[in-house]
Amino acid sequence: MIDENRFALIEYNGVPYPEGFASNIKEIAAHFDKCEIESAENYSLHTEYSYGKRKFDSSLLSRFAELKSSQKDGVPQLWKSNKWAEEFAEFILELTKGKNPPTVIEVHPPFNDYCDIDCFLNRYTIFEKRIHSVYLNSIIVIENRSGAVYKGGKFVIGKAKEIVELCQKIKDKDINLGVVLDFPQLLTAEGMDTLKFNVDKYLSLVDDISKHREVIKGIHIWGKKKSASGRWVAHARNLDTYFGENAISKSAFIEGILNVCNDDIKRFLVPEVNTGAEDLSRITNDVFGFEEKVNG
Repeated sequence: MIDENRFALIEYNGVPYPEGFASNIKEIAAHFDKCEIESAENYSLHTEYSYGKRKFDSSLLSRFAELKSSQKDGVPQLWKSNKWAEEFAEFILELTKGKNPPTVIEVHPPFNDYCDIDCFLNRYTIFEKRIHSVYLNSIIVIENRSGAVYKGGKFVIGKAKEIVELCQKIKDKDINLGVVLDFPQLLTAEGMDTLKFNVDKYLSLVDDISKHREVIKGIHIWGKKKSASGRWVAHARNLDTYFGENAISKSAFIEGILNVCNDDIKRFLVPEVNTGAEDLSRITNDVFGFEEKVNG
């Protein structure tokens, strides 16, 4: 039986969950080239994540000089200044004006060539104060990130030690920010090969993060596949292709996810699958089927 108290499922990319799984929250894109969003009763606002270049030419963004100028070769530089944090809050408020308040607002980390974790948290509090002055009940979370076309720096929150540092400082400073733990991006940041999966290393990293599980408010999970040229394609296919059809590696991966969630907190779960309902079904059933097998 599915444990309904463990996860609140978020619908990603308009793909419906398989029969037996219910979701009433939609993920809605809110990157810097957006000037309007669709209406939804409950939604998770996925803000700019700085993977690649943006046009920076929307009528909405034209109102925010600091957001437009904070870029490097077209890639947004998140949390570049206090003014950036102020404008980012206003951008979100304008984008969602006339809509229901966001259930979740998901933000992303800066690059380490101009900002560290302390710098980010200082700027984040400016953003949070303004957002919560309008949307008091919106939950704000940050996702760990790895991989971008940006040159000169890496995301400040990618590896397990950086996630742990962030979680500890959130608690120390009593900041109202949760972490969405993206497991595939964690593996990428740690340089872990899923076809030669080091289970002991992975479970050790997860154990370190689990000590701060009260800060973890959500989970991202997705698969990868190899292209014809042998390159990994993200958010494609399922966990079997991601782990080279190795059932032991896949089971250990799922075990780590459930270990982080081994408490009474209900977390958001986003299976970020771009290859359709069949792959979403396989990933969803892997996670909940594993739990049923362990707890049944």
